[in-house]
Amino acid sequence: MQEELTAGITLNVIPTKQFKTTRINISFLTELSERSGLVMRTLLADLLETSSQKYPTQKDVALELSEMYGASFGTTVDRRGQVHSLNFILNCVNDNYLLEKVDLLAKSLAFLQEMIMRPLVDKQGFDQATFTRQKQNLKAYIEAVKDNKQTYAALKLQENYFETELQKVPLYGTVADLEELDATKLYHYYQNVIATDQVQIVISGDVDPVLVQAQLKKLDLPARPKKQLSLTYQQAKRAVVTEVSERQELNQSKLDLAYRLPVSYRSKDHYAALIFNALFGGTPQSRLFANVREKASLAYYANSNFDPFRQLLIVQTGIKATDRRKAQALIAEQLVALKNGEFSAEQLEQVKLHLLNAYESRLDNQQTEMTRTKLDLLAQRSISASEWKKSLLQVTKEDICRVAALVELQTVFFLDGGQS
Repeated sequence: MQEELTAGITLNVIPTKQFKTTRINISFLTELSERSGLVMRTLLADLLETSSQKYPTQKDVALELSEMYGASFGTTVDRRGQVHSLNFILNCVNDNYLLEKVDLLAKSLAFLQEMIMRPLVDKQGFDQATFTRQKQNLKAYIEAVKDNKQTYAALKLQENYFETELQKVPLYGTVADLEELDATKLYHYYQNVIATDQVQIVISGDVDPVLVQAQLKKLDLPARPKKQLSLTYQQAKRAVVTEVSERQELNQSKLDLAYRLPVSYRSKDHYAALIFNALFGGTPQSRLFANVREKASLAYYANSNFDPFRQLLIVQTGIKATDRRKAQALIAEQLVALKNGEFSAEQLEQVKLHLLNAYESRLDNQQTEMTRTKLDLLAQRSISASEWKKSLLQVTKEDICRVAALVELQTVFFLDGGQS
């Protein structure tokens, strides 16, 4: 059931007896206009998860959740294409499974109303001690990411592939933008989020949609200008491949490649692109795994990942520095082979079966279904599980060759470990 509660705020209830829990997601969505928005929203997630006026410490929050029969609460941020999402997620046992009569859904919504609408603030902005602690924690986290060289290489590839500043920067923002923040500035930004972001509320569980709708009025979220957010980020083709190298003393070098793949989420070619990626490097049956890693022993790992929201295909490998050119050439050969249809009907069926099994296993995950619902709302195209399976099974060899022909190498990042 989908309902517009008021301007800019939509409710989607997924009534189901499949799970013993009730899960509530409240997402604040926007298209960011400034890079600093990334780090501000990440810091907001950290602050709003740990305190409010009624629960000023992390211990107070934990105690209240314990009183709610062990409910769990968390905040996250994510970015899909051009849309940034600040999420509040609460998971509690369904009332039907309690020995005593308690309206746990009402208590959960009251808790969320407290955490979202009554943050721990003083006259100047967010509570200074809490703000300073979370700011220090976030700075330490951002700086620690550099130590994970696989992530580091992926972020450098992203930085060199994208044309716009907002896409170049990691989801959590930068230390430089974080240093500019103070408690007052961040609180003013949050007030703007509460007043203007589009809000999606998704609730899954054995609940009465009419009752849920009535109880949600207690959240006191104001109406806001209604906007249609543009989900997909599209980037023009680059005429010349960008190649960037960096030298660090490491045990393993990283060779990452970014390809443009102009296929959107839920579009006609989306399912062919999923299978192409699975054949290329997305599964243990893939050509990168079989030919680059196993047969040629050129990589410690070799895989690919397709992001339909940014129309981006990424290949990540861990190699010896001396194997760089051989590995890149062999990766290119695998792409050409798929363009030429060099895969058997049996391989195609195996990959389809792998994707179907993975899809069906995710149907048993309550959060996965809610995330899919949220993305379908943003894409303005919803399909059932049976339609998804049918679309996947209808993909032909010719469809995959056609999608493979759309793939264009744009950027190469090589982290030279210097090992012989």
